[in-house]
Amino acid sequence: MARYTIIGLGTFGFNVASKLFEKGHEVIGIDIKEDLVQKAQPLISQAIVADATDQETLKALGIEDSEYVVVSVGNKIDTSILITLYVKEMGIENIIVKAVNEVHGRILKQVGATEIVFPEKEMAYRIADRIGYKSVLDFIKLSDEISIMEIKVPEDLVGKTVSESKFRQKFNVNIVAIKTHVGEIYRMVIPTPEYVFRREDALVVVGEEKMLDLLKKLNK
Repeated sequence: MARYTIIGLGTFGFNVASKLFEKGHEVIGIDIKEDLVQKAQPLISQAIVADATDQETLKALGIEDSEYVVVSVGNKIDTSILITLYVKEMGIENIIVKAVNEVHGRILKQVGATEIVFPEKEMAYRIADRIGYKSVLDFIKLSDEISIMEIKVPEDLVGKTVSESKFRQKFNVNIVAIKTHVGEIYRMVIPTPEYVFRREDALVVVGEEKMLDLLKKLNK
C-alpha cells in the first residue's frame, strides 16, 4: 500500500484523493478550508486543515514519506508554485501539479514538478474529438506526441481479419484492445491476427497524434 498526499481538496484534488483511497492506498488530504476537509474526512485516510504555504507545517505533517504528492490549489498560481517548491525541497520525487495555463506549467516544472496536468484543457480536447468526429468514442493524450483513442471500426475493415486489414502498416498505429459485444455486454479483448472485425466493434488504438488524425477523419 502506497502513501499519497493531496494538497488542495477542491473538485480535482478531492476526486484524486477519494479514488486512490478506494483503491486501498493511504491518502492524506490537506486544505486550508475546513468545509472541504470535512467533506473528505469519511473518504480518505486522514484529512487535515492546514496552510500548505507554510513550509514548517508541511514538514510537521510528515509528507516526505509520500510516494506521490499532488498539488491542486485551484487558480492560485503563486500558491501552487510556492507549495511545489517546498515539496521539492523536502526531497519528494514524484510531484504532480494542476496548472492553469502553459506558462504556469513551465514555471512549475522549473521549481520541481515532475508532471503537469491541465484537467479542463484535457477534458475539453476529449469532448471536442468525441463530438467533432462521429467515429471517435474517446481520446486521451499520453504526451505531446502520443495519444490513445477509442474509435469505431472503419467501414471498409468490417469482415476482415486483423491480419488482412494491414492496420499497422496502413495507419502506423497499434491496436491495443478491441471492445466487442459478448451477449448483452461489452468486453475488452486483445486482438489476434485472426480476429474478424465486426461493425459494432470499437478499437482502442495508440500512436502518434498526426496518424490518429487520419483515423478520426475516416467516418467524419
